[in-house]
Amino acid sequence: MSATRRLPALAASILGLAAAGGAQETPRRLTRDGLRKEELAWAPDGRRLACALYHRPGRIGIAVAEPPGAWTILTTDPVERAPAWSPDGKRLAFIHVTQSGTDGELDLHEMAPDGSGRRVLFAAPKSFENHPSWSPDGKRLLFTTTRDKTQEIYTAGADGGDPRRLTQDPSLKQYPSWSPDGRRILFNSNRDGGFDLYEMDADGGGLRRLTDHPAADVCGAWCPDGRRVAFVSLRDENFEVYVMERDGSGLRNVSRHPGFDFSPAWKPDGKTLAWVSDRDGGFDVYALQP
Repeated sequence: MSATRRLPALAASILGLAAAGGAQETPRRLTRDGLRKEELAWAPDGRRLACALYHRPGRIGIAVAEPPGAWTILTTDPVERAPAWSPDGKRLAFIHVTQSGTDGELDLHEMAPDGSGRRVLFAAPKSFENHPSWSPDGKRLLFTTTRDKTQEIYTAGADGGDPRRLTQDPSLKQYPSWSPDGRRILFNSNRDGGFDLYEMDADGGGLRRLTDHPAADVCGAWCPDGRRVAFVSLRDENFEVYVMERDGSGLRNVSRHPGFDFSPAWKPDGKTLAWVSDRDGGFDVYALQP
């Protein structure tokens, strides 16, 4: 083989070794439909991906796909979003939006992954429930609600009963999620001014601030290993996906693009992080191993 022909092969070999020996740096594109999608959620099997998909003008539905396969729309009402898989993969909790003029409600529903067996889990008059998350044992759901006039974090039984309030302050709270061991809850809040990430014990005690930055830090997602957290931040003056250790150290920008990067979601094996980006024109799913 000539020296000229050996150079590309050598370069490919070096790049392959670099990828095998360290973190993957270039995200891989998983979808190519370009449709806007939000609130990614991997199924426990690590193959199926759910999202809130803007599939028609004025329509946002719960959709499931095995990337790069096509999306299956599971819901037919105008706006339904925020899918969350149960730990056994047999149920999807989600938010059903009812709109009436300038008024409306957001209620917590569930269904099977094929769209069957829909039922209401939690609803309060003129209240907004949002951002559901299952406990690791599948016995309880975590969510935000405005049933007390302020946005608070609650848990309820998997059947919607036994609601328990975990927070009580006038701040906004968003995207609560249980740690993989079920002992801590991650969320973002503007309780200290700007939006930062916080964690607390599963009973609402032991509050601890994880980020402290003038820019907004939101949409936190636990890595299944329980050691790392992914989140979205404006600290580089555009929406980027970051990963840090649970104690706030080791902060890294993993999306590194001037586009709009958001909605991080870890695969169940804890090795791959996916998110949505408009870096190639439309809104598609990208992934890498941070």
